[in-house]
Amino acid sequence: MRKLKITLASILVATAVSAFADGAFRLPNGKLIQEGKSKQEVIYMAGPPMYQEVETIAVDEGMGGNPVKREVLTYRLPSSVGGMSLVTVTIENNKVVSVASKQESRM
Repeated sequence: MRKLKITLASILVATAVSAFADGAFRLPNGKLIQEGKSKQEVIYMAGPPMYQEVETIAVDEGMGGNPVKREVLTYRLPSSVGGMSLVTVTIENNKVVSVASKQESRM
């Protein structure tokens, strides 16, 4: 019975961690790069990016819509679980809309 409880607890913790890990990256100092943060907050936490790409997306529908400024910041950061990770932070109109990371050892 004890093994069953430990197994279930492990599964729940693993599920919770993996569910929360999408759209976020935890730095070794405990700070979290996540969706909703501003570009300034990301740069303050992680420093200047290794590579930065800026694009403006606009679709002319004849209604005078607002263009979207999209920036993609690429970092090589130490992971909280060890090793280095390539982290891609996508920002639209100064707000983080996605965070993706991949450990270098798993590439």
